[in-house]
Amino acid sequence: MPAKHNEEPRLWPASPRSIAWFACLASSLGACFFWSSLPTLDASPILRVALFATLGFSMLGLVFLFPETTDRKARLLILISAILLRLALLPAPPSDDVNRYLWEGELVLAGENPYSAPADNPRWENRRDAIWEGMNHRDRPTAYPPGIQWVMAATAAIHPSLFSFKILALLGDLAVLLLLLVLLRENAAPLRWAGFYAFNPAVLIAFAAEGHFDSLMVAAMLAAILAARRGKSSAWLWIAAAIQIKLVCLILVPLFLIPKKKPRMNANEREFKNDQKKETSGIALIRVHSRSFAVKILLFSTILILPGLPFLSALPEWFAGVRQFAGSGSFNAPLFTFLSLTGFDHSVVKILCTTAFGVSATAICIARWRGTDLIHSALIMMGALLVCSPIVHFWYLTWLLPLTALRPSFAWTTVSITMAVYFLAWHTQATEGWWGLRHGTAALIWLPFVLAAIAQNRFALSKWLGRPTTGSARGVSPPDQSLALIIPVLKPDKTLLPLLETLRNELGSTSEILIVSSEESTFSLPEKTITAPRGRGNQIAAGISATTGDCILIVHSDSTPRPGFASDLDTAISTHPKASLLIFGQRFDTQSPGTLLIEALNELRVVFGGVAFGDQTMLIRRSALESAGGFPDQPLMEDVEVSMRLATRGDVIYLGREWKISARKWGKNFTKRVILIIRLVASYQFARLRSREHAAEVSKRMYAEYYPKIPKSG
Repeated sequence: MPAKHNEEPRLWPASPRSIAWFACLASSLGACFFWSSLPTLDASPILRVALFATLGFSMLGLVFLFPETTDRKARLLILISAILLRLALLPAPPSDDVNRYLWEGELVLAGENPYSAPADNPRWENRRDAIWEGMNHRDRPTAYPPGIQWVMAATAAIHPSLFSFKILALLGDLAVLLLLLVLLRENAAPLRWAGFYAFNPAVLIAFAAEGHFDSLMVAAMLAAILAARRGKSSAWLWIAAAIQIKLVCLILVPLFLIPKKKPRMNANEREFKNDQKKETSGIALIRVHSRSFAVKILLFSTILILPGLPFLSALPEWFAGVRQFAGSGSFNAPLFTFLSLTGFDHSVVKILCTTAFGVSATAICIARWRGTDLIHSALIMMGALLVCSPIVHFWYLTWLLPLTALRPSFAWTTVSITMAVYFLAWHTQATEGWWGLRHGTAALIWLPFVLAAIAQNRFALSKWLGRPTTGSARGVSPPDQSLALIIPVLKPDKTLLPLLETLRNELGSTSEILIVSSEESTFSLPEKTITAPRGRGNQIAAGISATTGDCILIVHSDSTPRPGFASDLDTAISTHPKASLLIFGQRFDTQSPGTLLIEALNELRVVFGGVAFGDQTMLIRRSALESAGGFPDQPLMEDVEVSMRLATRGDVIYLGREWKISARKWGKNFTKRVILIIRLVASYQFARLRSREHAAEVSKRMYAEYYPKIPKSG
């Protein structure tokens, strides 16, 4: 019998999905154990490339093949798996940066000022021990902020060892993961997306293996974002703490300063707001806002100023160290390397990169003011910094990887795998005597990144210039968000009755349910039925014209709704007011390796490409659809076409609350069917590059080719 959604999902004995997922976990664990067995950081660089890439591809499997289970069990599975991978990496040799953490921590413990002189200064001659010998860049002043100096001192006081700092990094790492799970829940996003961070090779190697303290900064940054989303003044405490750990978070301060532009209110909301204003005097409102602003400034200033007071006499030397660090050469930097190839002088390239970041940051702030949410703004800001920076070490990716779990990024996920090439720098050192990457080698890291960024953001300019989706403030459910549900079917019959009963029980009596058929039937159904020409696109277009709902849910007749989908729907609509298209997702009612592959590919296409298929259960906002030119009344590829149109008018959001659909049409000629669909989708999208009209004509020819080969189903 087909599995039902109301049956408790089991992890073991397992379905093909669970087996595949545990195989990916085993692959990651094996790579981690191999990594830990390497004796030094420069040992076996080519093997490290292979292990890092293995972890990257396994990460994709751990996200897109995640077992079907409850949210509570999903959290436990993610946390337990993440901890296992990190424990497997703990024996690995730490980065030489950790030597500096311990050495400077002990310096502060001894009452010394680490900013007063570089590590190789004769002043510290009596402190030249094995830890000092293992440090890098001893000739440079330290660039670490005062806040992290106290953290390093406290860690050294508890137990002065390199391993202690690996534990510190790991604690910050796990704090990030816990905060991420909370943010995913509040953002109505699939919990399994935490795997983009939890199982990412850059994260695993940077924190569990090498012990970089950037995890503490990332944890403070996420805490600030979470507090800001909840309207808490403590956001300013946390963003200041992040800056005191690593100065890079300074670039996020403008995003916290700019209030998110509120969506337009409907008449009822405006009336309610005016009533509130009448009940509260203007002077009282000014006092409340002034008090709130003063608290924020106090929290921010206190955290920024207090840790540095004991080091006040040498803070000018610290500023000089920061400037020296920022201008110290270039390595693995995408824009910097590209501009260098043009023959420009190094100083000119530096100015161009700085200008590029300044322009990008300004555009990001404008987008934030126009309504872009804080998470997306922070992701783009951090990404712009890395692209324009002169130096990009692999662990710098960890600054933004938690944000890619909240806003999945094809580009940054791709570079999380291609960054494996980074470790060839030690191969270059062993064979050519210098540490670094040739430009052609660095291109292997960044060229796939650029292509992935273009693919995912191909509609960004149209969305920026186009009219946004009309939505409501988060948590508000205005009365004009009515729902219309459309079921396209070849010929209505009694097999629809269980689906209709489930839908009506969930939605209640107020929502419209419309059945659109292409053949007359004498069978009487309890919901309204109309007829339309063959082809789901024609049927859905007719159904949209015949309904009035502000939100349109398209349901295939062979679907089995997920229990509680109406609640999921309400949450998604209120959480994502700028979404033009919401996708529940699909799971087949019978599992096999073939159907598992289709599920994973379909999900990956939506998450990274923004293009959905109709059997993934699509919710469309009518205002966005009308702004984008309406629903395409074409017989095939209507789902691809409407996805592309809606992507220019708002966010395309994958909810990860999958409905079951029938797998019977995949029972025969599986390989031929897969190849046919991939070819048709690719051909349609190429046709779309020419024009909508040309693509519509192509879809008619595709319909004639598609249906003679595949049995018709309702």
